[in-house]
Amino acid sequence: MAVDLSAAAIAMAFERKEDWGLLWWLVVQRFGYRQLMYYVVAKSVVSALMGRLVGWGKAERKATVMVAAE
Repeated sequence: MAVDLSAAAIAMAFERKEDWGLLWWLVVQRFGYRQLMYYVVAKSVVSALMGRLVGWGKAERKATVMVAAE
């Protein structure tokens, strides 16, 4: 996290008009994203261990698109 913050601070230093208050959002974003990824991985592992097939689902075709006459 320290390396990430340092790199972001250096990048913000190059941008003279950047709001330094945004730097703290990096910590929140990284922590929240990491927790979300832990949840997704745990859910995937449980699904795999239970033998369920998880796919993308099936798109339903409805043929409702209208083409404008030229």
